[in-house]
Amino acid sequence: MRLLPAVAVLSLLLSACGQAPAPAAPAAATPPVPVASDPAQAVLAASQRFGQLRSFHASLYMQGPRTLDASMEFVAPDRYRLQTDEGVQTIIGDTFFLQRAGEVRQVPVPPGLLAQWRSPLPADATAAELQVEALGEERVDGQPARRYRVRHASAAPDGMLYWINTAGLPVRIERQGQTQGKAFKVTVDYSRFDDPTLQIAVP
Repeated sequence: MRLLPAVAVLSLLLSACGQAPAPAAPAAATPPVPVASDPAQAVLAASQRFGQLRSFHASLYMQGPRTLDASMEFVAPDRYRLQTDEGVQTIIGDTFFLQRAGEVRQVPVPPGLLAQWRSPLPADATAAELQVEALGEERVDGQPARRYRVRHASAAPDGMLYWINTAGLPVRIERQGQTQGKAFKVTVDYSRFDDPTLQIAVP
């Protein structure tokens, strides 16, 4: 599964050092959600389109062995800003800028550590590898979206729920499963797609 490692990494980074998204502009209209004739292709196209974004905001909430309420912002090509109750941390490329007690320390991290946040499914996934069930229309934060149940052998063997908005972008992903014998549930909401006001500076 792809979301849990990112959550685990975030937890480890925060323990080592031991906002909510801006409101979206009101839409002029809410067009009907298109019904894709091929659900697998719709999900794959949304994931690929998401991977091409120059910036986005993600809000993450995890229930399970540890409750985690966090947000992350991404600015291409490789800048990430993480925010939790414990503060704000920045990752640029393969460097984690550890901010603690008014000081900033640079800690190396494996290249591409948070790259999975750029694509909800593997970048090389094909429609034939996906098992997708269309579950109909549902609103996310007041906006129309279509909901799918998605399974992928490596990224989501137990399945995940996947919401796609009218622009063809994923706006919510939900995973449930077990880690170390304990149940967890992770919900990630995405917003502020290609927002030019998102900037991440070196601390």
